[in-house]
Amino acid sequence: MTQKHDKNFDDLSSRFQKNIYSTAKGKIRLNILWRDLIEVIPEIETGGLSILDAGAGQGNFALQLAQKSHKLTLCDLSTKMLQDAQTLFVEHELDTNVRFIHTAVQELSDHIDEQYDVVLFHAVLEWLAEPEETLKELLKFIKPGGYLSLMFYSRTGLIFQNLTRGNFDYVLNDSLSGKGKTLTPTNPQVPEEVYRWLNTWKLETKVKSGVRVFYDGISRERRKQINEDELIELEKQYSRIEPYNDLARYVHVVCRKPG
Repeated sequence: MTQKHDKNFDDLSSRFQKNIYSTAKGKIRLNILWRDLIEVIPEIETGGLSILDAGAGQGNFALQLAQKSHKLTLCDLSTKMLQDAQTLFVEHELDTNVRFIHTAVQELSDHIDEQYDVVLFHAVLEWLAEPEETLKELLKFIKPGGYLSLMFYSRTGLIFQNLTRGNFDYVLNDSLSGKGKTLTPTNPQVPEEVYRWLNTWKLETKVKSGVRVFYDGISRERRKQINEDELIELEKQYSRIEPYNDLARYVHVVCRKPG
């Protein structure tokens, strides 16, 4: 696969920080990711793991891991995103045990010849031209018995949100993919297809959660009136309940590679 077909976030990095991690969206994401990982991998809380964050972006989630004294490798295709991540780690004086690699995920083998206890692949799959092939290649960086933390943008959730908003033309014309100029992913994934890949590769799914199950359906005016702590707790509660989790904006799965 050629790198040019994958989305590079150099032109959207500032918008990404403003629209995601500076809002309740980002807090919901971080809370659910952290809960899921601690539940499946208790060592996440205590430190000492080797972790690859493939497509690390601005390093917001990786920063939490660094604070627990894990050994981290961060890679990203975007120069600007990776620079932002490095700045973030320097500001928190946590850059000494972190390796930063500017590369596409498909070219990681040119830089890495080791395996990790945990590989993170968060909000990347939906920006790839060949998501299945790329994800399969990434599995070789996981140790036997190690874990994959995969979060992807759900096409099912996107359809549901557009239907409830009355955006029937988008659904009828299959105009659900972004054009690469906004934060709408260019290649949303059908959850059932992703689960099929994971099963084919003999990965054992330990937990599955929806991320932003209902938040995106709340009007902007109503959001201003909502208690953020209550919002996050309700998102966490319904993130594990069928059918809400597959209708969420993102789906997060933690899988174990055969030992």
